[in-house]
Amino acid sequence: MGETRLGNAPWRLLARDQVALCVLGTLLIGWAGARYVLSYLRAPAPVRKLEAGEPIAYRVDINGAGASELDLLPGIGPRRAKRIVEFRDANGPFGSAADLAKVPGISRQCVEGLRGLVTPDLDAPPGEAKE
Repeated sequence: MGETRLGNAPWRLLARDQVALCVLGTLLIGWAGARYVLSYLRAPAPVRKLEAGEPIAYRVDINGAGASELDLLPGIGPRRAKRIVEFRDANGPFGSAADLAKVPGISRQCVEGLRGLVTPDLDAPPGEAKE
């Protein structure tokens, strides 16, 4: 004899089909949960701020960097980074790193702390700094 449908309704699944779907659903939820947890275990280390004078392999282009990248520089916080971007948008690209002193709230001492960390590459493509 054939299997009976639950409640004898033609649109209802057979009992074995319901069990199979329940098992597959549980496995899918378990797999998704494991991937979610593992994504946090493999997360990269948080970005840290540079220290003044610390050697780096690249220089930050003050004419192309966004506020989030400028914020990583020593002595530049989120407010100063935002001011730099706003000043650059309003007045055009910086000709030299010393021009950062023209930005309100940035002193010559702060600019000196950035020596060797920034470059105003007017001709270099983004991501490449001239030496």
